[in-house]
Amino acid sequence: MNKILVSKNGIEGINVVDNYIILNDGEYLLEYIDSCEYNLSFVINGDVKLIEYSFDKEIIVNNNYSVNNGKLCVVKFYNNLGVNETIDIDLCKEKSSVDYRFSNICRGVEKYTININHNDKNTNSNINNKSVALLNSKIDFVINSNVGKDCIKSVLDQNTRIVTMGECDTSISPNMFIDLEDVEAKHGSVIGTFKDDQLFYLMSKGINYNDSLKLLIKGYLLDKLEVPVDLRFKIIDIIDTYWR
Repeated sequence: MNKILVSKNGIEGINVVDNYIILNDGEYLLEYIDSCEYNLSFVINGDVKLIEYSFDKEIIVNNNYSVNNGKLCVVKFYNNLGVNETIDIDLCKEKSSVDYRFSNICRGVEKYTININHNDKNTNSNINNKSVALLNSKIDFVINSNVGKDCIKSVLDQNTRIVTMGECDTSISPNMFIDLEDVEAKHGSVIGTFKDDQLFYLMSKGINYNDSLKLLIKGYLLDKLEVPVDLRFKIIDIIDTYWR
């Protein structure tokens, strides 16, 4: 797996061509090192898995992913001090697709805008966002799926869920702008807490309330978050620091 380190001093671990990061078939691990503003442009050729993470930073991110062919899978975990992020995903050619899986623990002020542009027929986007919003935090998701009039047989799916832990300010705006009928489109947006019966079931097995809550949070945030073992343990350690 190629590791890409991105800091205010530049990009290490991969060649950059005319300000574009070219990703060919394979898996890549990207870490945001500093608290600063990032503007990255990726060109995707083939089947690419890109794992991104950032901890304890204040970051502004404006990234573009151009999927020329194949499939882009983005797996991302944040636990930052503050985030303002805009992601543009362009599905440029027929049968190109994106599978976007984002999980985070929000403790400050965060805003995420995700723009998915279906620019050819038979393109596919699957967007999944999961967040745990801590007490007094603020998080906003704006997801815009755009399908042009000639992009028949495209499939788009949005799912965003925010689990709230006490009083916090949260919002989800799931937008779909579609200029034709021959597409498959669906979305789901949920803001709330875990169900009482989930906690009750675990507690009925002799697990105390705090440990039951921790198990639910780990299952929720880590589900389908396919990352290297050392990063997974780091995420588990972060969860353990909040819910002892």
